[in-house]
Amino acid sequence: MATHATDLSSREKLTSGFHPGVRIDGWKEIAAYLGRAERTVKRWEADRGLPIHRVPGGGRASVHAYEHEIDLWLKSNHSSESISSVLPSTNDSQSQKASVESWNQPSSSPLEGTQHSRPFLAVAVVAACLALFVGTVWSARNTKARTNIRIAKTLETVSVSEKEAARSLYLSGRFEWNKRTPDSLNRALDLFNRSIVHDPAAAPAYAGLADTYVLLCEYSMVPPQEAYPRAIAAATKAVELDDSLAEAHRSLGFAEIWGRWDFRGAEHELQRAIELNPRDPLSHLWFATAFENPEWYAITSHEFDLAQELDPSSATTLVNKSSWLFNNGHQQEGIELAQQVERADPDFVAPHRYLSYMYWNQRRYRDFLTESQKAADLQHDRETSEVTAAASVAFQKGGAQAMLQNLYVSRKKQYDIGKLSGTALAMVCLRLGRKDEALQLLNNDFARHLGILSILTEPSFSELSGDPRYRQLVQKIDFPKPPAVRFD
Repeated sequence: MATHATDLSSREKLTSGFHPGVRIDGWKEIAAYLGRAERTVKRWEADRGLPIHRVPGGGRASVHAYEHEIDLWLKSNHSSESISSVLPSTNDSQSQKASVESWNQPSSSPLEGTQHSRPFLAVAVVAACLALFVGTVWSARNTKARTNIRIAKTLETVSVSEKEAARSLYLSGRFEWNKRTPDSLNRALDLFNRSIVHDPAAAPAYAGLADTYVLLCEYSMVPPQEAYPRAIAAATKAVELDDSLAEAHRSLGFAEIWGRWDFRGAEHELQRAIELNPRDPLSHLWFATAFENPEWYAITSHEFDLAQELDPSSATTLVNKSSWLFNNGHQQEGIELAQQVERADPDFVAPHRYLSYMYWNQRRYRDFLTESQKAADLQHDRETSEVTAAASVAFQKGGAQAMLQNLYVSRKKQYDIGKLSGTALAMVCLRLGRKDEALQLLNNDFARHLGILSILTEPSFSELSGDPRYRQLVQKIDFPKPPAVRFD
């Protein structure tokens, strides 16, 4: 996992009112909390996005987790669980594995192979499995009951000083979150978690946690399939704790559209956020960016304008509006707005990333490579930085065609090992005339629920608009029609 959190010293834990047991230190304790072996839990981190945090510079052994994040993770993954997942994994016990294997394998002993011994063996194995299952379920329920009791007692005993500490940590988290850098977002993640530790009923902290996961997949290397389920779980918890909190509905709406493609649910949540707080610029901005489909032009234009009016100095609003302008026929205006943001804050990654795509669409490849390199460096994306550097060398030696071929080869390698969406590779395929391959990549992304929404706005795919296969793909996305609205 790409997230890292700042560790607390023993002195800080004592002086900050840190609750023992809410933060879990080390693989052994994390595994014990989940009732699994350490290697199983480590595999869950790699394969299923178990929320594990690491101390910067501490190596893979220096890990910790938060109970509430693990509980949210379990909740977000419950739909994929089966009864078999309640039973101990075969990796957790060699003796259990041996028992199951001996039942499935032919007998090697003459005694085990007699007609008299098999029924008794069967009964013994079934009884053992039943006892193991009942014991495991009882243990899981008992652990859950103890956890619920502990949480209930914690909620009852949160003092005024604890609430104040939680609020202070939350505000510090928002300060870091607004910086929108990989390091600041990781600090925000830790601050929101620590806020929840002090006050487990603090809905704003859960909304902050959701917002952080949303941005981590945009401004760092956390993959969307890992970030959005966590964002949805945290935002759902925030709504459950305080349905009147606008930022909770805002977070949930944004995560639902990009994580679940639940357009109607997202529209409902974002509208609810705006109803609760009409003067929140971020709710208007996220509504606009979520519904940038050309058919929604009038609505998104209105929302962008409101977001800018409410916070004219917001670099985030301006850079998102620059991309929207570019994609809707105002290319020069969009580029100039992004360049304005870039000049004001050269270390802000978003204008570099958006400018790189704008230059790509204008076939200004030298500028495209320059901005791509800056964006990769600011995101600490070493692999993309190396790919871009190699493409730049190819461009200098052989021009645009050599660069495109170099990009295709390197991006294909990234795609084959699951580090790049097919949509990103498809953009290069189209420039090389590989139309059928591009369409196949887009369909693969649709099947995997990845990255495909960009085809609704990205000008690179406009040349496919006449292909019935592409039109069929767009229809399958099923983006909703805009409502009939009036702006008074």
